[in-house]
Amino acid sequence: MKRSYITIGLITLVVVALAAVLFAGGGADGPSGTDGSGTVARAPKGALEVSFVYSPEKEALLQPLIARFNDERREVGGKPVFVSARVVASGDAERRIADGTLKPTVWSPAGSLWGRLLNFDADRAYVAKTNRSIVSTPLVIAMWEPLARALGWPKKQVSYADILKLATAKGGWAGVGHPEFGAFRLVHTNPEFSTAGLEAVVAEYYAAVGKKEGLTVQDVSAARAKVRAIENSIVHYGDTTLFVEQQLRRGGPGYASAVAMEETTVAAFNRDRGGQPRLIALHPEEGTFFSDSPYAVLDAPWVTPEQQQGAAAFDDFLRRNVDADQAAGQGFRIGTEPVKERGILTAQNGVDVSRDLRTLSLPEPRVMDTLKEAWRADRKPANVLLVTDVSGSMNDEGRLQNAKDGLKAFFGQVSPRDRVGLVAFSDRTVLQLPLEPFAKNKSQLLGAVETLSADGGTAVYDATVEGLRTVRREAGRGDRINAVVLLTDGEDTDSTRSVQDAVRAAGEQPDSAGEVRVFTIAYSAGAAGSADALKRIAEASGGKAYTGDTDDIDGVYRSISSFF
Repeated sequence: MKRSYITIGLITLVVVALAAVLFAGGGADGPSGTDGSGTVARAPKGALEVSFVYSPEKEALLQPLIARFNDERREVGGKPVFVSARVVASGDAERRIADGTLKPTVWSPAGSLWGRLLNFDADRAYVAKTNRSIVSTPLVIAMWEPLARALGWPKKQVSYADILKLATAKGGWAGVGHPEFGAFRLVHTNPEFSTAGLEAVVAEYYAAVGKKEGLTVQDVSAARAKVRAIENSIVHYGDTTLFVEQQLRRGGPGYASAVAMEETTVAAFNRDRGGQPRLIALHPEEGTFFSDSPYAVLDAPWVTPEQQQGAAAFDDFLRRNVDADQAAGQGFRIGTEPVKERGILTAQNGVDVSRDLRTLSLPEPRVMDTLKEAWRADRKPANVLLVTDVSGSMNDEGRLQNAKDGLKAFFGQVSPRDRVGLVAFSDRTVLQLPLEPFAKNKSQLLGAVETLSADGGTAVYDATVEGLRTVRREAGRGDRINAVVLLTDGEDTDSTRSVQDAVRAAGEQPDSAGEVRVFTIAYSAGAAGSADALKRIAEASGGKAYTGDTDDIDGVYRSISSFF
Protein backbone atom coordinates (compact mmCIF):
# COMPACT_ATOMS: atom_id res chain seq x y z
CA MET A 1 0.00 0.00 0.00
CA LYS A 2 1.28 3.54 -0.60
CA ARG A 3 2.62 5.51 2.32
CA SER A 4 -0.40 7.84 2.02
CA TYR A 5 -3.43 8.34 -0.19
CA ILE A 6 -3.13 11.58 -2.17
CA THR A 7 -5.90 12.58 -4.53
CA ILE A 8 -5.71 16.35 -4.56
CA GLY A 9 -6.98 17.41 -7.96
CA LEU A 10 -4.18 19.77 -8.94
CA ILE A 11 -1.45 17.24 -8.20
CA THR A 12 -3.27 14.56 -10.15
CA LEU A 13 -3.63 16.81 -13.20
CA VAL A 14 0.06 17.67 -13.09
CA VAL A 15 1.01 14.00 -12.81
CA VAL A 16 -1.16 13.00 -15.77
CA ALA A 17 0.22 15.84 -17.85
CA LEU A 18 3.78 14.95 -16.93
CA ALA A 19 3.24 11.28 -17.78
CA ALA A 20 1.89 12.30 -21.19
CA VAL A 21 4.92 14.54 -21.83
CA LEU A 22 7.35 11.83 -20.83
CA PHE A 23 5.59 9.27 -22.99
CA ALA A 24 5.91 11.66 -25.92
CA GLY A 25 9.67 11.71 -25.43
CA GLY A 26 10.35 14.75 -23.23
CA GLY A 27 11.37 15.15 -19.60
CA ALA A 28 14.07 12.54 -19.35
CA ASP A 29 14.91 13.56 -15.77
CA GLY A 30 11.91 11.81 -14.18
CA PRO A 31 10.43 8.33 -14.32
CA SER A 32 8.05 7.86 -17.21
CA GLY A 33 4.64 6.60 -16.24
CA THR A 34 4.85 7.19 -12.49
CA ASP A 35 4.27 10.09 -10.10
CA GLY A 36 7.22 9.21 -7.89
CA SER A 37 5.09 6.91 -5.75
CA GLY A 38 4.64 4.09 -8.23
CA THR A 39 1.23 5.30 -9.43
CA VAL A 40 -0.17 6.51 -12.75
CA ALA A 41 -3.68 7.92 -13.14
CA ARG A 42 -4.21 6.90 -16.78
CA ALA A 43 -2.38 6.16 -20.00
CA PRO A 44 -1.77 8.76 -22.72
CA LYS A 45 -4.36 9.00 -25.46
CA GLY A 46 -4.15 6.21 -28.02
CA ALA A 47 -2.07 3.87 -25.86
CA LEU A 48 -2.96 0.35 -24.79
CA GLU A 49 -3.10 0.57 -21.01
CA VAL A 50 -1.93 -2.33 -18.87
CA SER A 51 -2.90 -1.72 -15.25
CA PHE A 52 -0.25 -3.19 -12.95
CA VAL A 53 -0.80 -3.50 -9.18
CA TYR A 54 2.17 -4.63 -7.10
CA SER A 55 3.26 -4.87 -3.47
CA PRO A 56 5.27 -2.08 -1.76
CA GLU A 57 8.56 -3.87 -1.10
CA LYS A 58 9.23 -4.07 -4.88
CA GLU A 59 8.74 -0.38 -5.59
CA ALA A 60 12.42 0.61 -5.72
CA LEU A 61 13.12 -2.30 -8.09
CA LEU A 62 10.11 -1.95 -10.41
CA GLN A 63 9.47 1.79 -10.63
CA PRO A 64 12.45 2.62 -12.87
CA LEU A 65 11.82 -0.48 -14.99
CA ILE A 66 8.20 0.57 -15.58
CA ALA A 67 9.49 3.98 -16.67
CA ARG A 68 11.98 2.40 -19.10
CA PHE A 69 9.36 0.08 -20.56
CA ASN A 70 6.96 2.96 -21.19
CA ASP A 71 9.73 4.99 -22.81
CA GLU A 72 10.46 2.13 -25.23
CA ARG A 73 6.91 2.38 -26.65
CA ARG A 74 6.56 -1.32 -27.32
CA GLU A 75 3.55 -1.81 -29.64
CA VAL A 76 0.77 -4.40 -29.62
CA GLY A 77 -1.80 -4.26 -32.42
CA GLY A 78 -0.38 -0.97 -33.60
CA LYS A 79 -0.79 0.71 -30.19
CA PRO A 80 2.02 1.62 -27.79
CA VAL A 81 1.74 -0.32 -24.53
CA PHE A 82 1.64 1.85 -21.42
CA VAL A 83 1.95 0.28 -17.94
CA SER A 84 0.06 2.27 -15.32
CA ALA A 85 1.22 1.10 -11.92
CA ARG A 86 -0.24 1.22 -8.43
CA VAL A 87 1.44 0.17 -5.21
CA VAL A 88 -1.10 -1.61 -2.99
CA ALA A 89 -0.50 -3.86 0.03
CA SER A 90 -1.11 -7.47 -0.95
CA GLY A 91 -3.99 -8.19 1.41
CA ASP A 92 -5.73 -4.91 0.64
CA ALA A 93 -5.43 -5.60 -3.09
CA GLU A 94 -6.81 -9.13 -2.63
CA ARG A 95 -9.88 -7.81 -0.81
CA ARG A 96 -10.50 -5.05 -3.34
CA ILE A 97 -10.12 -7.32 -6.38
CA ALA A 98 -12.48 -9.83 -4.78
CA ASP A 99 -15.16 -7.19 -4.17
CA GLY A 100 -14.70 -5.61 -7.61
CA THR A 101 -13.34 -2.21 -6.54
CA LEU A 102 -9.84 -2.82 -7.95
CA LYS A 103 -9.49 -4.19 -11.49
CA PRO A 104 -5.89 -4.59 -12.58
CA THR A 105 -4.67 -6.36 -15.69
CA VAL A 106 -1.64 -7.76 -13.86
CA TRP A 107 -1.23 -8.30 -10.14
CA SER A 108 2.03 -9.03 -8.35
CA PRO A 109 1.38 -9.51 -4.62
CA ALA A 110 4.35 -10.32 -2.42
CA GLY A 111 3.46 -14.00 -2.36
CA SER A 112 1.44 -16.54 -4.35
CA LEU A 113 -0.71 -17.31 -1.31
CA TRP A 114 -2.78 -14.20 -2.05
CA GLY A 115 -3.80 -15.51 -5.47
CA ARG A 116 -5.09 -18.70 -3.85
CA LEU A 117 -7.02 -16.63 -1.32
CA LEU A 118 -8.45 -14.40 -4.06
CA ASN A 119 -9.75 -17.41 -5.98
CA PHE A 120 -11.26 -18.76 -2.76
CA ASP A 121 -12.89 -15.47 -1.72
CA ALA A 122 -14.16 -14.61 -5.22
CA ASP A 123 -15.17 -18.21 -5.93
CA ARG A 124 -13.58 -17.75 -9.34
CA ALA A 125 -10.17 -18.63 -10.79
CA TYR A 126 -8.90 -15.11 -11.43
CA VAL A 127 -5.29 -16.22 -10.83
CA ALA A 128 -3.65 -19.24 -12.44
CA LYS A 129 -2.36 -22.01 -10.17
CA THR A 130 1.24 -21.26 -11.15
CA ASN A 131 2.76 -17.95 -12.23
CA ARG A 132 6.28 -16.81 -12.99
CA SER A 133 8.17 -15.33 -10.07
CA ILE A 134 9.69 -11.89 -10.66
CA VAL A 135 11.93 -12.03 -7.57
CA SER A 136 11.83 -13.77 -4.20
CA THR A 137 12.75 -13.14 -0.58
CA PRO A 138 12.35 -15.32 2.51
CA LEU A 139 10.52 -14.32 5.66
CA VAL A 140 13.01 -13.86 8.52
CA ILE A 141 12.96 -12.96 12.18
CA ALA A 142 14.81 -9.65 12.35
CA MET A 143 16.54 -9.15 15.69
CA TRP A 144 19.15 -6.69 16.97
CA GLU A 145 22.57 -8.36 17.00
CA PRO A 146 23.11 -8.32 20.81
CA LEU A 147 19.73 -9.96 21.30
CA ALA A 148 20.40 -12.53 18.57
CA ARG A 149 23.70 -13.43 20.21
CA ALA A 150 21.91 -13.86 23.54
CA LEU A 151 19.85 -16.60 21.86
CA GLY A 152 22.98 -18.34 20.56
CA TRP A 153 23.39 -16.84 17.09
CA PRO A 154 25.49 -17.44 14.99
CA LYS A 155 26.46 -20.87 16.38
CA LYS A 156 22.86 -21.84 17.06
CA GLN A 157 20.11 -21.55 14.49
CA VAL A 158 17.30 -19.72 16.27
CA SER A 159 13.84 -21.28 15.96
CA TYR A 160 10.26 -20.05 15.98
CA ALA A 161 9.95 -22.07 19.18
CA ASP A 162 12.63 -19.86 20.80
CA ILE A 163 10.75 -16.72 19.78
CA LEU A 164 7.40 -18.04 20.95
CA LYS A 165 8.88 -19.07 24.29
CA LEU A 166 10.20 -15.54 24.78
CA ALA A 167 6.88 -14.02 23.73
CA THR A 168 4.95 -15.96 26.36
CA ALA A 169 7.50 -16.11 29.20
CA LYS A 170 6.93 -14.14 32.37
CA GLY A 171 9.70 -11.63 32.70
CA GLY A 172 10.54 -11.65 28.99
CA TRP A 173 14.30 -11.67 28.43
CA ALA A 174 14.92 -12.39 32.12
CA GLY A 175 13.66 -15.89 31.39
CA VAL A 176 16.76 -16.57 29.25
CA GLY A 177 19.21 -14.90 31.60
CA HIS A 178 19.19 -11.39 30.13
CA PRO A 179 17.03 -9.15 32.32
CA GLU A 180 18.90 -6.12 30.95
CA PHE A 181 16.89 -6.44 27.71
CA GLY A 182 13.59 -6.01 29.55
CA ALA A 183 10.24 -7.16 28.19
CA PHE A 184 10.06 -9.10 24.93
CA ARG A 185 8.40 -6.91 22.29
CA LEU A 186 7.25 -8.53 19.06
CA VAL A 187 6.11 -6.84 15.86
CA HIS A 188 4.48 -8.35 12.82
CA THR A 189 2.24 -6.69 10.31
CA ASN A 190 -1.48 -7.27 9.94
CA PRO A 191 -2.17 -10.59 8.16
CA GLU A 192 -5.25 -9.06 6.54
CA PHE A 193 -2.97 -6.66 4.64
CA SER A 194 0.60 -7.94 4.62
CA THR A 195 2.30 -11.07 3.32
CA ALA A 196 4.93 -10.97 6.07
CA GLY A 197 2.16 -10.67 8.65
CA LEU A 198 0.15 -13.55 7.25
CA GLU A 199 3.21 -15.79 6.95
CA ALA A 200 4.25 -14.90 10.51
CA VAL A 201 0.84 -15.83 11.89
CA VAL A 202 0.82 -19.11 9.96
CA ALA A 203 4.26 -19.83 11.45
CA GLU A 204 2.88 -19.14 14.92
CA TYR A 205 0.13 -21.72 14.39
CA TYR A 206 2.61 -24.26 13.03
CA ALA A 207 4.91 -23.75 16.04
CA ALA A 208 2.02 -23.91 18.48
CA VAL A 209 1.01 -27.40 17.28
CA GLY A 210 4.53 -28.60 16.46
CA LYS A 211 3.97 -28.99 12.71
CA LYS A 212 5.83 -27.87 9.59
CA GLU A 213 3.14 -28.76 7.06
CA GLY A 214 -0.41 -30.02 6.80
CA LEU A 215 -2.08 -27.49 9.10
CA THR A 216 -5.78 -28.30 9.51
CA VAL A 217 -8.86 -26.48 10.73
CA GLN A 218 -8.68 -28.61 13.87
CA ASP A 219 -5.06 -27.50 14.42
CA VAL A 220 -6.14 -23.88 14.21
CA SER A 221 -8.71 -24.46 16.91
CA ALA A 222 -6.22 -26.32 19.13
CA ALA A 223 -3.57 -23.60 18.80
CA ARG A 224 -5.72 -20.55 19.53
CA ALA A 225 -4.87 -20.21 23.22
CA LYS A 226 -1.12 -20.31 22.53
CA VAL A 227 -1.37 -17.89 19.62
CA ARG A 228 -3.47 -15.49 21.71
CA ALA A 229 -0.71 -15.51 24.35
CA ILE A 230 1.94 -14.85 21.70
CA GLU A 231 -0.04 -11.95 20.26
CA ASN A 232 -0.12 -10.26 23.67
CA SER A 233 3.59 -9.41 23.19
CA ILE A 234 2.80 -7.40 20.05
CA VAL A 235 3.73 -3.70 20.00
CA HIS A 236 1.35 -2.94 17.14
CA TYR A 237 0.39 -4.30 13.72
CA GLY A 238 0.38 -2.35 10.43
CA ASP A 239 -0.16 -2.56 6.68
CA THR A 240 3.44 -2.96 5.49
CA THR A 241 6.89 -3.70 6.94
CA LEU A 242 8.13 -0.38 5.52
CA PHE A 243 6.49 1.50 8.40
CA VAL A 244 7.98 -0.99 10.85
CA GLU A 245 11.42 -0.36 9.32
CA GLN A 246 10.98 3.38 9.92
CA GLN A 247 10.08 2.74 13.55
CA LEU A 248 13.16 0.54 13.99
CA ARG A 249 15.31 3.40 12.73
CA ARG A 250 13.60 5.82 15.09
CA GLY A 251 13.29 3.71 18.23
CA GLY A 252 16.18 1.25 18.02
CA PRO A 253 16.13 -1.76 20.37
CA GLY A 254 13.60 -0.03 22.62
CA TYR A 255 10.96 -0.23 19.89
CA ALA A 256 10.97 -3.99 19.31
CA SER A 257 12.94 -7.11 20.22
CA ALA A 258 11.99 -9.09 17.12
CA VAL A 259 10.18 -8.32 13.88
CA ALA A 260 8.83 -10.66 11.23
CA MET A 261 9.86 -9.13 7.91
CA GLU A 262 11.38 -9.91 4.55
CA GLU A 263 15.10 -10.57 4.18
CA THR A 264 15.29 -7.78 1.62
CA THR A 265 14.04 -5.24 4.19
CA VAL A 266 16.73 -6.25 6.70
CA ALA A 267 19.49 -5.88 4.08
CA ALA A 268 18.23 -2.44 3.03
CA PHE A 269 17.87 -1.34 6.66
CA ASN A 270 21.49 -2.13 7.49
CA ARG A 271 22.79 -0.67 4.23
CA ASP A 272 21.01 2.64 4.82
CA ARG A 273 21.44 2.92 8.57
CA GLY A 274 25.09 2.06 9.06
CA GLY A 275 26.59 1.89 12.52
CA GLN A 276 25.69 -0.46 15.35
CA PRO A 277 23.82 -2.42 16.40
CA ARG A 278 22.82 -4.20 13.21
CA LEU A 279 19.66 -6.10 12.55
CA ILE A 280 20.31 -9.80 11.98
CA ALA A 281 18.08 -11.80 9.63
CA LEU A 282 17.43 -15.05 11.46
CA HIS A 283 16.26 -17.92 9.25
CA PRO A 284 14.19 -20.10 11.61
CA GLU A 285 15.35 -23.65 12.21
CA GLU A 286 11.91 -25.08 11.39
CA GLY A 287 11.90 -23.46 7.95
CA THR A 288 10.38 -20.36 6.46
CA PHE A 289 8.17 -19.01 3.71
CA PHE A 290 9.38 -17.42 0.49
CA SER A 291 7.57 -14.41 -0.91
CA ASP A 292 7.80 -15.17 -4.61
CA SER A 293 6.27 -12.03 -6.20
CA PRO A 294 4.22 -13.79 -8.90
CA TYR A 295 3.48 -12.04 -12.19
CA ALA A 296 -0.21 -12.90 -12.49
CA VAL A 297 -2.22 -11.80 -15.54
CA LEU A 298 -5.79 -11.93 -14.29
CA ASP A 299 -8.35 -14.10 -16.05
CA ALA A 300 -11.09 -11.54 -15.44
CA PRO A 301 -13.93 -10.00 -17.47
CA TRP A 302 -12.26 -6.58 -17.43
CA VAL A 303 -9.02 -7.85 -19.01
CA THR A 304 -9.14 -7.79 -22.83
CA PRO A 305 -7.11 -10.04 -25.18
CA GLU A 306 -5.13 -6.96 -26.24
CA GLN A 307 -4.30 -6.16 -22.61
CA GLN A 308 -3.18 -9.76 -22.12
CA GLN A 309 -0.79 -9.29 -25.06
CA GLY A 310 0.43 -6.02 -23.58
CA ALA A 311 0.96 -7.76 -20.24
CA ALA A 312 2.98 -10.47 -21.99
CA ALA A 313 5.15 -7.78 -23.60
CA PHE A 314 5.84 -6.21 -20.22
CA ASP A 315 6.57 -9.64 -18.70
CA ASP A 316 9.09 -10.29 -21.47
CA PHE A 317 10.74 -6.96 -20.69
CA LEU A 318 11.00 -7.83 -16.99
CA ARG A 319 12.46 -11.26 -17.77
CA ARG A 320 15.22 -9.61 -19.78
CA ASN A 321 15.92 -6.84 -17.28
CA VAL A 322 15.71 -8.47 -13.84
CA ASP A 323 18.65 -10.81 -13.34
CA ALA A 324 20.30 -12.02 -10.13
CA ASP A 325 22.60 -9.01 -9.90
CA GLN A 326 19.84 -6.46 -10.40
CA ALA A 327 17.59 -8.27 -7.93
CA ALA A 328 20.34 -8.46 -5.31
CA GLY A 329 20.96 -4.74 -5.70
CA GLN A 330 17.57 -4.27 -4.05
CA GLY A 331 17.96 -7.20 -1.66
CA PHE A 332 16.03 -9.86 -3.60
CA ARG A 333 16.92 -13.35 -4.75
CA ILE A 334 15.96 -15.19 -7.92
CA GLY A 335 14.37 -18.46 -6.79
CA THR A 336 14.72 -20.19 -3.42
CA GLU A 337 18.13 -21.82 -3.65
CA PRO A 338 21.22 -20.62 -1.72
CA VAL A 339 23.08 -17.88 -3.58
CA LYS A 340 26.43 -16.13 -3.51
CA GLU A 341 26.79 -12.80 -1.75
CA ARG A 342 26.06 -9.99 -4.17
CA GLY A 343 24.41 -6.58 -4.18
CA ILE A 344 23.20 -5.77 -0.68
CA LEU A 345 22.71 -9.45 0.22
CA THR A 346 25.84 -9.67 2.36
CA ALA A 347 26.86 -10.77 5.85
CA GLN A 348 27.80 -7.16 6.54
CA ASN A 349 24.14 -6.28 5.98
CA GLY A 350 23.03 -8.97 8.40
CA VAL A 351 21.94 -11.71 5.99
CA ASP A 352 23.28 -15.19 5.25
CA VAL A 353 22.26 -16.19 1.74
CA SER A 354 24.43 -19.32 1.61
CA ARG A 355 22.19 -21.35 3.93
CA ASP A 356 19.98 -24.03 2.41
CA LEU A 357 16.54 -23.09 3.70
CA ARG A 358 13.62 -25.41 4.26
CA THR A 359 10.48 -23.95 2.71
CA LEU A 360 7.36 -24.31 4.84
CA SER A 361 4.19 -25.29 3.01
CA LEU A 362 1.20 -22.99 3.07
CA PRO A 363 -2.12 -24.32 4.34
CA GLU A 364 -5.04 -24.79 1.99
CA PRO A 365 -7.16 -21.67 1.34
CA ARG A 366 -10.01 -22.97 3.52
CA VAL A 367 -7.59 -23.41 6.44
CA MET A 368 -6.06 -19.99 5.77
CA ASP A 369 -9.50 -18.43 5.87
CA THR A 370 -10.24 -20.13 9.19
CA LEU A 371 -6.85 -19.05 10.53
CA LYS A 372 -7.48 -15.41 9.62
CA GLU A 373 -10.87 -15.47 11.32
CA ALA A 374 -9.30 -16.95 14.46
CA TRP A 375 -6.55 -14.31 14.42
CA ARG A 376 -9.12 -11.51 14.13
CA ALA A 377 -10.83 -12.80 17.26
CA ASP A 378 -7.60 -13.45 19.20
CA ARG A 379 -5.27 -10.62 18.19
CA LYS A 380 -4.11 -8.12 20.79
CA PRO A 381 -7.05 -5.79 21.52
CA ALA A 382 -6.86 -2.01 21.24
CA ASN A 383 -8.02 1.21 22.85
CA VAL A 384 -8.84 3.54 19.93
CA LEU A 385 -10.22 7.05 20.31
CA LEU A 386 -11.60 8.50 17.07
CA VAL A 387 -11.19 12.30 17.09
CA THR A 388 -13.16 13.89 14.27
CA ASP A 389 -13.30 17.47 12.99
CA VAL A 390 -16.85 18.89 12.85
CA SER A 391 -15.92 22.51 12.11
CA GLY A 392 -18.05 24.48 9.68
CA SER A 393 -15.81 23.76 6.71
CA MET A 394 -16.66 20.07 6.99
CA ASN A 395 -19.97 20.97 5.31
CA ASP A 396 -18.08 21.75 2.10
CA GLU A 397 -17.83 19.19 -0.74
CA GLY A 398 -19.64 16.52 1.26
CA ARG A 399 -16.66 16.12 3.58
CA LEU A 400 -18.59 15.31 6.73
CA GLN A 401 -20.77 12.67 5.10
CA ASN A 402 -17.76 11.01 3.50
CA ALA A 403 -15.90 11.12 6.81
CA LYS A 404 -18.89 9.39 8.41
CA ASP A 405 -18.66 6.69 5.74
CA GLY A 406 -14.94 6.35 6.51
CA LEU A 407 -15.67 5.89 10.21
CA LYS A 408 -18.18 3.17 9.36
CA ALA A 409 -15.53 1.44 7.21
CA PHE A 410 -13.23 1.59 10.22
CA PHE A 411 -15.91 -0.01 12.43
CA GLY A 412 -16.05 -2.88 9.94
CA GLN A 413 -12.47 -3.80 10.88
CA VAL A 414 -12.89 -3.50 14.65
CA SER A 415 -12.84 -6.51 16.95
CA PRO A 416 -15.57 -6.90 19.60
CA ARG A 417 -12.76 -6.92 22.19
CA ASP A 418 -11.47 -3.49 21.12
CA ARG A 419 -12.48 -0.48 23.17
CA VAL A 420 -13.54 2.41 20.93
CA GLY A 421 -14.55 5.97 21.78
CA LEU A 422 -15.57 9.05 19.79
CA VAL A 423 -14.63 12.72 20.16
CA ALA A 424 -15.99 15.53 17.99
CA PHE A 425 -14.22 18.88 17.88
CA SER A 426 -14.68 22.28 16.32
CA ASP A 427 -13.61 25.29 18.39
CA ARG A 428 -14.22 23.07 21.44
CA THR A 429 -13.74 19.38 22.12
CA VAL A 430 -16.69 17.16 23.07
CA LEU A 431 -16.42 13.53 24.20
CA GLN A 432 -19.33 11.89 22.40
CA LEU A 433 -18.71 8.37 23.74
CA PRO A 434 -16.03 7.11 26.15
CA LEU A 435 -13.79 4.13 25.45
CA GLU A 436 -15.91 1.02 25.89
CA PRO A 437 -15.86 -2.49 24.38
CA PHE A 438 -17.04 -2.37 20.78
CA ALA A 439 -19.31 -5.34 21.44
CA LYS A 440 -21.15 -3.09 23.89
CA ASN A 441 -21.20 0.32 22.20
CA LYS A 442 -21.25 -0.48 18.46
CA SER A 443 -24.84 0.70 17.95
CA GLN A 444 -24.21 3.82 20.04
CA LEU A 445 -21.12 4.65 17.99
CA LEU A 446 -23.00 4.25 14.73
CA GLY A 447 -25.80 6.44 16.05
CA ALA A 448 -23.39 9.11 17.32
CA VAL A 449 -21.58 9.22 13.98
CA GLU A 450 -24.86 9.68 12.11
CA THR A 451 -25.84 12.67 14.28
CA LEU A 452 -22.55 14.56 13.86
CA SER A 453 -23.10 18.03 12.41
CA ALA A 454 -20.62 20.68 11.33
CA ASP A 455 -20.30 24.20 12.74
CA GLY A 456 -17.72 26.48 14.32
CA GLY A 457 -13.93 26.85 14.18
CA THR A 458 -11.05 24.41 14.41
CA ALA A 459 -9.07 23.56 17.57
CA VAL A 460 -6.87 20.69 16.37
CA TYR A 461 -4.14 21.00 18.98
CA ASP A 462 -6.54 21.13 21.91
CA ALA A 463 -8.35 18.06 20.56
CA THR A 464 -5.05 16.21 20.15
CA VAL A 465 -3.89 16.86 23.72
CA GLU A 466 -7.27 16.03 25.24
CA GLY A 467 -7.56 12.88 23.12
CA LEU A 468 -4.15 11.69 24.30
CA ARG A 469 -5.13 12.32 27.92
CA THR A 470 -8.33 10.33 27.48
CA VAL A 471 -6.55 7.26 26.10
CA ARG A 472 -3.64 7.46 28.55
CA ARG A 473 -6.07 7.20 31.44
CA GLU A 474 -6.99 3.76 30.08
CA ALA A 475 -3.49 2.66 29.03
CA GLY A 476 -0.56 1.53 31.11
CA ARG A 477 -0.95 -2.22 31.63
CA GLY A 478 0.57 -3.19 28.28
CA ASP A 479 -2.33 -5.49 27.44
CA ARG A 480 -3.67 -3.29 24.63
CA ILE A 481 -2.54 -1.28 21.63
CA ASN A 482 -3.40 2.37 22.34
CA ALA A 483 -4.14 4.98 19.69
CA VAL A 484 -5.75 8.27 18.78
CA VAL A 485 -7.04 8.60 15.21
CA LEU A 486 -7.45 12.29 14.38
CA LEU A 487 -9.04 13.77 11.24
CA THR A 488 -9.15 17.46 10.34
CA ASP A 489 -9.92 19.35 7.15
CA GLY A 490 -8.22 22.63 8.03
CA GLU A 491 -5.60 24.57 9.90
CA ASP A 492 -5.94 25.26 13.61
CA THR A 493 -7.76 28.54 14.31
CA ASP A 494 -9.04 28.26 17.87
CA SER A 495 -6.75 26.20 20.12
CA THR A 496 -5.47 27.52 23.43
CA ARG A 497 -2.46 25.25 22.90
CA SER A 498 0.26 25.49 20.24
CA VAL A 499 1.55 22.90 17.81
CA GLN A 500 4.61 22.56 20.05
CA ASP A 501 2.32 21.67 22.95
CA ALA A 502 0.62 18.98 20.85
CA VAL A 503 3.95 17.56 19.60
CA ARG A 504 5.32 17.52 23.15
CA ALA A 505 2.22 15.75 24.45
CA ALA A 506 2.44 13.17 21.66
CA GLY A 507 6.11 12.50 22.33
CA GLU A 508 5.89 12.24 26.11
CA GLN A 509 5.34 8.50 26.27
CA PRO A 510 5.31 7.40 29.94
CA ASP A 511 6.68 3.90 29.21
CA SER A 512 6.38 1.19 26.61
CA ALA A 513 3.27 -0.29 28.23
CA GLY A 514 1.45 3.03 28.08
CA GLU A 515 2.44 4.13 24.57
CA VAL A 516 -0.32 5.96 22.70
CA ARG A 517 0.29 6.41 18.99
CA VAL A 518 -1.44 9.16 17.03
CA PHE A 519 -2.60 8.57 13.46
CA THR A 520 -3.47 11.82 11.74
CA ILE A 521 -5.47 12.49 8.57
CA ALA A 522 -5.06 15.77 6.67
CA TYR A 523 -8.46 15.68 5.01
CA SER A 524 -8.95 17.50 1.68
CA ALA A 525 -7.04 20.39 0.17
CA GLY A 526 -8.11 22.64 3.05
CA ALA A 527 -5.84 20.70 5.41
CA ALA A 528 -2.71 21.17 3.28
CA GLY A 529 -1.51 23.96 5.57
CA SER A 530 -1.77 21.73 8.63
CA ALA A 531 -0.20 18.63 7.03
CA ASP A 532 3.30 19.37 8.35
CA ALA A 533 2.01 19.93 11.89
CA LEU A 534 -0.04 16.73 11.77
CA LYS A 535 3.00 14.81 10.54
CA ARG A 536 5.09 16.15 13.42
CA ILE A 537 2.44 15.06 15.92
CA ALA A 538 2.10 11.58 14.42
CA GLU A 539 5.85 10.98 14.19
CA ALA A 540 6.49 12.23 17.73
CA SER A 541 4.10 9.56 19.02
CA GLY A 542 5.39 6.73 16.81
CA GLY A 543 2.23 6.87 14.70
CA LYS A 544 1.69 7.70 11.05
CA ALA A 545 0.40 10.70 9.10
CA TYR A 546 -2.02 10.24 6.19
CA THR A 547 -3.59 12.54 3.64
CA GLY A 548 -6.99 11.84 2.15
CA ASP A 549 -9.89 13.30 0.25
CA THR A 550 -13.59 12.60 -0.03
CA ASP A 551 -12.96 10.00 -2.73
CA ASP A 552 -10.65 7.80 -0.64
CA ILE A 553 -11.26 8.54 3.03
CA ASP A 554 -12.78 5.11 3.68
CA GLY A 555 -9.58 3.54 2.31
CA VAL A 556 -7.49 5.73 4.63
CA TYR A 557 -9.49 4.61 7.65
CA ARG A 558 -9.15 0.96 6.56
CA SER A 559 -5.39 1.41 6.25
CA ILE A 560 -5.20 2.88 9.76
CA SER A 561 -7.29 -0.03 11.06
CA SER A 562 -4.46 -2.37 10.01
CA PHE A 563 -2.45 -1.18 13.03
CA PHE A 564 -4.97 -2.70 15.45
